[in-house]
Amino acid sequence: MVALIKRKIIMSTRKLTSKLIVVLFMLFGSINLAFAEVKASLEQSTVYAGDSITLLIETNQNTNAKPDLSVLQKDFQVLGTSTSSQHRIFNGQRSYKKTWTVSLQAKHKGELNIPSIRVGNEKTEALKVTLKDVPPEVKAETSQHVFVESSVNTKGDKTYVQQQIPYIVKLFYDSSMQSAEIQSPDINNAVIEKLGDDRRYQIERDGKLFTVVEKHFVISPEKSGTLHIPPTIVKGRMSQSNPNEEPRRRGNSRGNNNQDFLNRFFRDFRKDPFFGNDPFQDDFFSQRRRGPSKPFIVQTEAIDVNVLPVPNKFSGSAWLPAEQLIIKDSWTRQPPELKVGEPVTRTITLQAKGLAGSQIPNIEIQKPNGIKMYPETPSSETRTDGNTVFGIQRLKLSYIPNKSGDTTIPAIKIDWWDVKNKKQKTATLPAWDFTVAKGGGVEEELSSASDINQLSKSDTTEEPKDSALDEPAIKADNSYNWVTLLWLIAALFFGAIIFWLSRKKINKTGA
Repeated sequence: MVALIKRKIIMSTRKLTSKLIVVLFMLFGSINLAFAEVKASLEQSTVYAGDSITLLIETNQNTNAKPDLSVLQKDFQVLGTSTSSQHRIFNGQRSYKKTWTVSLQAKHKGELNIPSIRVGNEKTEALKVTLKDVPPEVKAETSQHVFVESSVNTKGDKTYVQQQIPYIVKLFYDSSMQSAEIQSPDINNAVIEKLGDDRRYQIERDGKLFTVVEKHFVISPEKSGTLHIPPTIVKGRMSQSNPNEEPRRRGNSRGNNNQDFLNRFFRDFRKDPFFGNDPFQDDFFSQRRRGPSKPFIVQTEAIDVNVLPVPNKFSGSAWLPAEQLIIKDSWTRQPPELKVGEPVTRTITLQAKGLAGSQIPNIEIQKPNGIKMYPETPSSETRTDGNTVFGIQRLKLSYIPNKSGDTTIPAIKIDWWDVKNKKQKTATLPAWDFTVAKGGGVEEELSSASDINQLSKSDTTEEPKDSALDEPAIKADNSYNWVTLLWLIAALFFGAIIFWLSRKKINKTGA
């Protein structure tokens, strides 16, 4: 009878301990959830047209989740994102804060809604921001210290689809400018390429000396009709004090906390990996002196260019407008010798002046008689001499003769449009005549790329492969593991006490 009572008490104790552990874990989860918080705020709820809008998103959870910024695409352009985190211990209590600093550019004026943004399982509150026109007096004052100009150089000629359009941006500034960021225009249906290094010089305008940074680009429209080139925007910070004031006096006067924060933000903003590689940006401006400052924004006038479609008199298979087109080839053996069953590699190079490599269409190659031909995927690149772009396309072909005798590898002809002389031309790669010698084995056809790889090891030069980049290891989020461990220890401790008390009761009953 006593043994049966002991078993019942032990079973009830185990059930009570299990329930206690479950309750404690549920309590811990509810406490953790109760303290979970994510919020959003704006540095300024009213900004001038063209100014960037700084959105701050904060969470008190150490999470790998990122804000879903796709909800902003309707009314804003996301210029960049940076992150920071803080750990604090106060009176034995730990706290954590992670902040995303998001720079936005509004797409239109008026009162705009910043919708609720999801971060993991949490959401921020919606916000509003008002975009106003820059007051005339602010524009007038800024233009005395910094302004920007842009132009296209078509020389009055007709511009065809895919033809490059020279685009020049000139930034003029005096010594009051502290930092600046040039934003590339978002041009629809066009490819933009930067040409060479920036040019810097000084020039006098209305009796005042300005430093000029001149940037050259080419824009290649991919669609006929009106090509709209939006304004190029330059924004940054300029000194509040007189630029001729002594540096010591300027150094003793510091701006308020908001200004200091913005100075650091504009200085470090382009280092953020989310910002990407914008050819318009310039690290030169980040090297200028610091001090009390105020933001500025200037922009160029928008430009419209009439783009003509492909001329009716062009009869080529693929539209290729260029200033010059060169085609050439090379072989792994010089001069090339063909034998039955032995592969030989031929590289065809096409260079187009005035086109990017991505704009060059694939070359059509005619298959020769009595020879198997295996083309590889073409590779392309874009180069520049500082004045124009050069697109280069390379195509490798493996030829494997399957019978001996005389054969001809056909000529290659490419029709293109001379944009300078406004007429169609043809670039030609002459045919090759060969006498294929007998090989050491039986003449047979090879039908797979693996056959080529096996046969061509001794006949081709193997190019070094780029080593794969090591991906950074993703570390688990262990910041709250110690809390879980404490709750587990507490649960086991209370369970042990209950078990001990029950055993003590059993012993007394048995006695």
